[in-house]
Amino acid sequence: MIVRIAPEKRHQIFWIITIIITVFITLYSTVYSLSHGIYEVFPFIYFIPIILFVYLYPAKGVYFSLGMSSVYILLVYTYSGFNPQDVAVSTAWFVIFVTIGVVTSSFAEGLREEERKYREIFENSQAGIFTFNANTLRLTEVNIKCVQMLKYDRAALSGADLSRIITDAGSLERFVQKIRMSRETGDLELFFTTRDGQVRQVLVSATLTQGEVVICSAIDITARKLAEQVIERARDDLERRVKERTEEFLRVNKELSAEIEERKRFEAAIRLANHKINTLSGITRHDILNQITAIVMYLALIREMETDDVISAYLKKIEDVTDLIQKQIWFTQDYQHIGSGEPKWHKVSSVISGIASGVGKKDIVIVQDVGDLEIFADSGFSKVFVNLIENALIHGGHVTRIQFSYYETENDLILRCEDNGIGIPEESKKLIFRREYSRNTGYGLFLIVEILSITGLSITETGTPGNGARFDIHVPKTSYRFSTATDEK
Repeated sequence: MIVRIAPEKRHQIFWIITIIITVFITLYSTVYSLSHGIYEVFPFIYFIPIILFVYLYPAKGVYFSLGMSSVYILLVYTYSGFNPQDVAVSTAWFVIFVTIGVVTSSFAEGLREEERKYREIFENSQAGIFTFNANTLRLTEVNIKCVQMLKYDRAALSGADLSRIITDAGSLERFVQKIRMSRETGDLELFFTTRDGQVRQVLVSATLTQGEVVICSAIDITARKLAEQVIERARDDLERRVKERTEEFLRVNKELSAEIEERKRFEAAIRLANHKINTLSGITRHDILNQITAIVMYLALIREMETDDVISAYLKKIEDVTDLIQKQIWFTQDYQHIGSGEPKWHKVSSVISGIASGVGKKDIVIVQDVGDLEIFADSGFSKVFVNLIENALIHGGHVTRIQFSYYETENDLILRCEDNGIGIPEESKKLIFRREYSRNTGYGLFLIVEILSITGLSITETGTPGNGARFDIHVPKTSYRFSTATDEK
């Protein structure tokens, strides 16, 4: 049975045997020299076993040197017969041997500590570290990380040619040439081949030491390179998509621009047509009103000459119908202007004050408690208040007070107009805002609904019959604000 001894064990046994041999030779030389009266040469031989032992066992070097020194001085004392001169010289050598043992042991221990630190860094580094001889290109040491990266056993790489992991001859030659020229390299990208044939992209930094040993640090960047390629492809794809989208947006924008231009032409044509229609409507309305005025005058003349009660009754009906036609024509004039202007912010207090100053009845009190409230509404917003006041004066009976106020709710603001008249019957509350109902009582309330609806406002009647009318205008949150400005916005 053949017993295999590990290289490290063989190395240790070799040094132990060497130390034993040198100790034997040293002691034999001492005995031989002292027995023949030789005292000058043999002490120098003691340096050899002491230094060898300290190199192999630095922690125990002091004890070994002390032991060897004690044996030396004991032999000298024995063979010299305690000759004072020999005792003095041997004592001096004893001190020298112990001192050399202490110094070399301390120095060797420091070197071992540095070696242990280097070994820990070497083995525990997260980068793959390997060394090779710059002349033979043979790998000398490989750490665990590098072994794992290359998927080899450490023994398989120890002493292997560098070409085993850098299989591309051109890359290997350029790598070695650069190290020999500059003695160190920055980050070089090389391709390593693993044991199973995979190619890994590695970032290598190398330094050439004075002993022609090259120390290399290798970081596997294969995954990073693959990620960079994926990102690069994604970026190219994104740029392509952005370019396509941009071109599509430009095309759509061009089409929209053409459509906008076409719409502008249509709007201009519609405005021109509306202008012509409004002009024609105004002229026609003016002519009709003139003719109605003539009819009214002729009816007045006929009534002065006619004494027949039956005919007078028919004439009265004709006058009533004529008056209704006249009111309807005036209503078309007001309705024509609804929505013709841009909506804007109206300061409610200013609008009410302007209308109240035009009320002819001195016994009517108009109270406003609206503060700095502003409402975003159609340019004809003032007609809302005109019609509310006129409605109160015409249909309210004994109205002497009209009050405007407001309050906020969770969802909107309520602008309230209330009077102290006779109120509105329950059965009429939902009918008074209809055009059909307004035909006989005036179009004021129907006109109010139309004006308010343009900017999303609405109106309801919430009064109690017999206690006056109460109209609530509902204003969305986005259509009211409060300002200290005195002018309409």
